[in-house]
Amino acid sequence: MPGHTPFLIAVSSNHLRVIKYLVSKNCNLSATDDEGSGAVHISVARGHFNVVKYLIDSHHCNPNAINHQNYTPLHVAVAANRYEILEYLLSKSIPSMSVVWLCQTKYSSDSPHDLYNNPKNAVLVNVQAKDGNTPLHLACRRGRKDMVSLLLETSLSNNNLLITNKEGQTPLHLAAASGHENTAKALLSSVTGSSVHIEVLTAIDNKGCTVLHTACSNGHIDMFRYLASIYPQGVNVIDNKGRGLLHAACEGGDVGIVRTLIEAHGLDPELEDQDGITCLHLIKRVYVYQYLKPNIQSNPTPKDKFGRTPLHYASRSGNIRMVRYLIETFPCTPDDPDNNGYTSVHGACEAGSMQLVQYFLTDLKYAM
Repeated sequence: MPGHTPFLIAVSSNHLRVIKYLVSKNCNLSATDDEGSGAVHISVARGHFNVVKYLIDSHHCNPNAINHQNYTPLHVAVAANRYEILEYLLSKSIPSMSVVWLCQTKYSSDSPHDLYNNPKNAVLVNVQAKDGNTPLHLACRRGRKDMVSLLLETSLSNNNLLITNKEGQTPLHLAAASGHENTAKALLSSVTGSSVHIEVLTAIDNKGCTVLHTACSNGHIDMFRYLASIYPQGVNVIDNKGRGLLHAACEGGDVGIVRTLIEAHGLDPELEDQDGITCLHLIKRVYVYQYLKPNIQSNPTPKDKFGRTPLHYASRSGNIRMVRYLIETFPCTPDDPDNNGYTSVHGACEAGSMQLVQYFLTDLKYAM
């Protein structure tokens, strides 16, 4: 166990009698391992509830100690799926202070010392790690509905649903990205009828993506249907690049979402973003292209502002199935250049796809 002192070894091994003896001999209670994790982090991660309770109840550790990722014990409890320990830690929180105190100190990963100025040494619920994720973010990403409900019950304010990580994502963004519908329902039901309900549904990340974009780009049709059912006007939003949900859905590869957006919501498959990219350029699955083909009124292999077709994009991503389909179905060839002379052969080489390069140069006999 790299970086572990005898005390940390005893903690990791769940030897409470040894731990108590070492404490009586004034061992270094602040010792950390190579990841910056102290005794409380390690005992939480291992699920040693008796050790966690002893360390905190006896005031032998700071319940808000952070490791090198700025994870508190709450983060670790969620990440390691330790529900009983999470419940215990939250019983040590003061909800009003967890919200108000954090707002007053304006905690950031650059000032971790603020966590130790907590006057009542209570567990703080909404601390953000270096990546900006709170324990609620982690619970949503992992689909731990019971933990989500517990964290929500502990917070007096609904504003914890609007806390964003370094990528600008709310907890609901992470639930949508992972496809955890029940977790999303738990989040939204906790703020039904409040202004936060709409704010969460309309929140955008750093790329301008709403939770609907996120559900579509990750191909989670049940999540998409749920979010669209409670916020149907959200299907018309566009991100910072000018891309709509259809762009995201084609990237995510779920033909059911694509079909719903076109047939139920009337989205245009030929809509261009600010660079002239349509959803056809972003398709990852052949069957999605096959579905869209009859819905395209103009060019089924359009060029963006750089002169690149869907074949260029498929080649650059090493998608040989899509490449074969496009070449066999439409009048396009691997040596068609973009505005700068970049061909699909260049794209295959950039992707490092030996299979695709051989297909172009050997099977199709295109010269370099």
